[in-house]
Amino acid sequence: MEEHIKTLLPHLNEKQKRLFLASCANSLGWGGVTKVCEISGCSKDTVIRGKAELQASLPTDNRIRQKGGGRKKAEEIHPELPNWIEEIVADSTYGNPENPLTWTTESLRKIQDMILLSEHIYVSIKTIARILSELKYGLQGNKKMLQVGEPHPDRNEQFGFINDMARLFIFEGHPVISVDTKKKENVGNFKNNGEEYRKHNDPREVLDHDFPLKELGKVAPYGVYVLTHLF
Repeated sequence: MEEHIKTLLPHLNEKQKRLFLASCANSLGWGGVTKVCEISGCSKDTVIRGKAELQASLPTDNRIRQKGGGRKKAEEIHPELPNWIEEIVADSTYGNPENPLTWTTESLRKIQDMILLSEHIYVSIKTIARILSELKYGLQGNKKMLQVGEPHPDRNEQFGFINDMARLFIFEGHPVISVDTKKKENVGNFKNNGEEYRKHNDPREVLDHDFPLKELGKVAPYGVYVLTHLF
C-alpha cells in the first residue's frame, strides 16, 4: 500500500489525491486515515474531505478545487484597491461627467508602480485593467481640445447667445440650421484611413502620392442639419 500511494500520488491533481487517499483509507479500515496521512504527508482534513466526496457520490465536473476555492480577487484582500486606482487616474481623466465612459492617460504599468510605491502592494496589470473596466474606464485616442493662443474673452458669451437665439427660433417655429465643415480633401483615387472587406491579397489600388489633381482639385465636405427636425 505504501509503495502504491507514493508511486501514484505525484501524478494526481488535488481532487484526485483526495479521492485516491480516501479510497486507500477505506480499504485499510480502522485507522486507515491516520495510516495514509503518515505515508502521503497530507493532512487528515484532506483525506476526510475525500471520504465525504466519495460517500456523497459527487458527479465529476472536472473541477479540481471545490467551488469558491482558489486565490481570492485582489480587491477582496485589499478592499480599498479600486479607490486607490481611481485616485491615481483622477488627475489624468478626460470625458464629460454626464457620459457613461471616461478614460485615463496613465498606463497600466505606471499605475502598478504607483500602487507599489504608495501602498507597498504588488498588483498585476491584468487586475488593474479589469478594475479600470469595472470603473467604466477604457482606452481612448487623442482628442483635439487644446487651443493655440489665448481664447477670445467673450467666447462663452458668444456661444451662449447663439444657443439662446436658436432655442427662441425653434420655439417660434422658424427654421434653424447647423453647418458642419471638415478639412479640405483631394478629389480622386487617393488613400484614406480605414479598412474594408476584400478578398485576401487583393487590396484596393490607389495613387502612390497625395498630390492634388489639377483637373479635380479639392473639396470641403460639409453637412447641413435642420435642427427643427430634431424637436
